[in-house]
Amino acid sequence: MKLPDLISTGWTEIRSHKMRSFLSFFAIAIGIATFFYTLSVLSQRYRDIDRAAKISGTGRIDIMTEHPLDMTQYYILKEMLPEHTSLSFTPAENYFDSFLYKNTEIGGFTYTGILPTWKDSGFAYRLEGRFINWKDITNKSRVALLTVYPHEKQKRYLEEYTWNREDSQEKILKITEFTSHVNLLNQQILFNNEIFTVIGLLHSPEIKNDFRFPQDREDTPKMYIPYTTYYDIQPSWRDNSSSTIRIVTGSESTTRAAASAAVGFLRSQFGINEKPQPNFFREEIRMRVKDALADLKKMLFLGLIAMIAGGIGIMNVTMAVIFSRTKEIGIRRALGATKRDILAQFLVESMLLGLCGSFAGMLLGYTAVVYMAADASQMTFSWWVVALSVLIALVTSFLFALYPAWQASKLRPVDALKYE
Repeated sequence: MKLPDLISTGWTEIRSHKMRSFLSFFAIAIGIATFFYTLSVLSQRYRDIDRAAKISGTGRIDIMTEHPLDMTQYYILKEMLPEHTSLSFTPAENYFDSFLYKNTEIGGFTYTGILPTWKDSGFAYRLEGRFINWKDITNKSRVALLTVYPHEKQKRYLEEYTWNREDSQEKILKITEFTSHVNLLNQQILFNNEIFTVIGLLHSPEIKNDFRFPQDREDTPKMYIPYTTYYDIQPSWRDNSSSTIRIVTGSESTTRAAASAAVGFLRSQFGINEKPQPNFFREEIRMRVKDALADLKKMLFLGLIAMIAGGIGIMNVTMAVIFSRTKEIGIRRALGATKRDILAQFLVESMLLGLCGSFAGMLLGYTAVVYMAADASQMTFSWWVVALSVLIALVTSFLFALYPAWQASKLRPVDALKYE
């Protein structure tokens, strides 16, 4: 028989025994649902890791030092790094404070000093206005950048980052609501008894569009001022302030050389007892990929168990079908059907059940993703997940129906015709 005829015959048999067919492909559907859900969620997880890695910057290294760093040291280290490397210094400490705007005190934010290169890594904001530039650094300008949050993030900050203190809740609520309703761009504020001009607003992305790793996300509303201004308004901080050095080389192949240069620089500046520990961001990425792979193995194991159960169901049903159609097999053999024809007939029928089960399973899996995934709005369903789900169902059905179908093909026409 040709394939179209085999499909037509198999489909007719499936429709003739709806309950038996339903029980068969339902077992397959459960397994496919597990596979589809797992592959879809983890595929999205890998995409999110890739997006976060791109935002964070290729060849990123973070190094902590217990000493404050000035601009002279910045330029010395910059010369030691590979060409086209981005270098940024930030004070490790972030201080809570408040500012005055038109005699209204606004608190609940932390502030820190940054360089123009700060935005080369982990920058996911929409900038309104301008960013801090090198002229601001040189002149120790009294300028500031403020973060502005979507309404949904205001609630998240209140729930997650208030340390269960009512005064912190009130302050954070006040500044997040204030900055989201009042545009402070180009406005003057009184901060640390000095007048600062707000030169830019950093609009934080919505939660569903924020692909940064947790350590790159702001945990409180922020105000950023020039790095040199940060120390100029509080000179005493130079005595006990630590710093974070961030290096983005643009290539993973140059990270070792950059880290070695930074370690050598710190030891030359602060003595051989200085023992900086470079944190290679690629290790963070590898760790997250490893965690995702571990989750994948666990879920795929459960899916495999479900598919084996579904395959056993297909085998049992196929054996029952052969038992009930033994005389039909004898008639077909007597009329000239070969062993291959009989084998193909039952394999195609089983694979049709598997195909139906794959579609039902993907529907169940999609429903599970929508209602169970952490953020279903960001889910995208890759074509390869659909193709792999169908392939798994077809292969499972084929393998578990192969033995019963082979047994059916071996029946002798005379013996089959005698069966009642």
